[in-house]
Amino acid sequence: MLDENGCASVIRFEQAVKTKDYELACAELLGILAKIDSNFGGFQNIECDFPLQLANLEQDKAVHFCTRVATAIIQLFVDPDFMISDVGTLRFLAFQRWIGLIFASSPYVNADHVLQTYNRNAQRESISEIFLEDNRAYLNKFCILYLPESNITLNLDALWDIDPELCVSLCFALQSPRVLHTEQAYAKRAAILQWLPEKLLQISSLNNLPTNIAHDVYMHCSYDAAPHKHQVKKALNDVIRRHLLSLGWEDRDVQKMGSQNGKPVMVVLLEHFHSSHAIYRAYSASLTAAKAFFHIIGLSDGDIDQTGREVFDEFYLLNGNHIIDRLEQIKDLCERNGAAIFYMPSIGMDITSICASNARFAPIQVVGLGHPATTNSSFIDYAIVEDDYVGLEQCFSESLLRLPTNALPYVPVSPQFASTVLSVRDNPDVVNIGIALTTMQLNPYFLDVCKAIYERANVEIRFHFICTQSIGITQPYVERFISSYLGDSAVSYPYMPYEQYQHILSRCDMVLYPFPFSTVSGAIEMATFGLVGVCKTGNEVHEHLNQGVFKRLGLPEWLVAENVDQYVERAVRLAENHQERIALRHHISDSNVLQTLFNGEPSQMGLVLLQKLAEWAEQNHIEFAFSIPAKKRTTRKTAKVSAKKAEDNVTTKPAKKSVTKTKSEPKKAETKKANTKKKASPLKEAAEQLKKKEKK
Repeated sequence: MLDENGCASVIRFEQAVKTKDYELACAELLGILAKIDSNFGGFQNIECDFPLQLANLEQDKAVHFCTRVATAIIQLFVDPDFMISDVGTLRFLAFQRWIGLIFASSPYVNADHVLQTYNRNAQRESISEIFLEDNRAYLNKFCILYLPESNITLNLDALWDIDPELCVSLCFALQSPRVLHTEQAYAKRAAILQWLPEKLLQISSLNNLPTNIAHDVYMHCSYDAAPHKHQVKKALNDVIRRHLLSLGWEDRDVQKMGSQNGKPVMVVLLEHFHSSHAIYRAYSASLTAAKAFFHIIGLSDGDIDQTGREVFDEFYLLNGNHIIDRLEQIKDLCERNGAAIFYMPSIGMDITSICASNARFAPIQVVGLGHPATTNSSFIDYAIVEDDYVGLEQCFSESLLRLPTNALPYVPVSPQFASTVLSVRDNPDVVNIGIALTTMQLNPYFLDVCKAIYERANVEIRFHFICTQSIGITQPYVERFISSYLGDSAVSYPYMPYEQYQHILSRCDMVLYPFPFSTVSGAIEMATFGLVGVCKTGNEVHEHLNQGVFKRLGLPEWLVAENVDQYVERAVRLAENHQERIALRHHISDSNVLQTLFNGEPSQMGLVLLQKLAEWAEQNHIEFAFSIPAKKRTTRKTAKVSAKKAEDNVTTKPAKKSVTKTKSEPKKAETKKANTKKKASPLKEAAEQLKKKEKK
């Protein structure tokens, strides 16, 4: 519950729990969780009387906050008189990721000790098993507090037999966090990704599911290493389609093709298109160039600024709280203008785009790779991708429009942010390795590899993790997770202004790229900082992107690993061989090399789409009254030759170990290695399975 100033209150929540005012306690807790959600993990505008001694210690304040809220939740949920309705359970499951993070960032870690109080079988074989009494209220409480970090065994089939929709809702909740780092949390998502798709096919609609986290289920599966991880999208798409039809949805009749100013019409649905966002930098140039062939109309929920708006011939904001209202707006606009192309640069960050990908608005529907993965939707005809970014084409449900490697040139980061002083140290006592990533990209596989690199290198190493979404209550969890693998050989930074982020990276000697999920924007950004690193390639497009960027930059092939063993070996080589690393850094710092990322032929996308439209018109016997320019043959220049020379001019001897919107816009020191024995990783078996998957 929020007060008249829009503030939630830990104090009011604690008082309501103390007085056993259950309804008020739930309202206050939901208010706290909603505020954390809108703050992306921050706890500002939540009343909490912190000790004065913590005034300037933000992380200590976060732990204090989490501990107090978790303690009050415990007191509420162990109370046998506290019962919660099915509707209330659904509301809590929609915010369960924040309950999980509150416990995970506190000394409690999870709520298993609360769940143990629900056990009614004293003769059980293991404390990891919980036997509930036949009482719906206890089942609801159990599901709310069965958190990603739980060590208790959950039988999903048994829960499904009791209540399929509650079971799926819990699965949604367990897949929704942006931080699933430990083996326990990561393994839960992997298991659910294998189990859930078949069950989802039996769910008739979204009515009794936490729909406001459905897009997290859709998007976060890409960050996992599980086989067939994107099958959950296909199942979710089927549920969404059934849901839309149950609401009376009818697709647009797409046989009508209109024109504006003598051009066919392309409607573009955007998730994020603020000029500071990576989606804008990736797609604004090609969309601008496409205006030579199409009249382009942009649509957005609101995360766009004036610079983003100016890319389009026309732009409109979507409104309406219900998804069907927003889809009807899109359909009406497409109908009025006779849209020929419906294009979404990204799908996955917003429920509107996911629902739109399960409807027909235009004869040709296309997705970009703003979120680099298949949609698994039967309503998306094509995926646009530059040829060198494709891993295994069979990973896509869409037909691929494989463009030349210079067809989607990037827009550089704004000059006020892009300038940095290249700091190259000839023979550093400690090799500083920068790792810039989102919290979703952190996982136990990658941390296990970082640990192996640290243990095997013959130079002192210090890792610098910069997590762009590590805000508020997220940071203590992230820091503890990284420390559990790397101890004091790593430092974890919370979210910070871009200038500070840039300053930290400018002091690094090299970088590492996380896997299995990588991004083009991250690789390009590191290149503009003059930093080279090692990446791991794979079959999925999001595993293969960095390999494409490296090739464009003319970097040697050995920087691209095909498995985790190669990754460790090559990262150690880059860390140990200072002159080799420095030569590569000087190579990519050459302005001509960097320009290969920002120069190109952005008209290629619009031209290919116009050709596909002509093919469709001919197949459907519809008049096509637009001319198609002759296609240019272009090749991308790279600095491969000069990179080879740079590689030839350095030695690769092992180094010795050192001694010393429009209206609304959402949004140290050197350390010595511990004298610990190298021991087998707890993820060795999982890593072996991952390697077997790669070989297939």
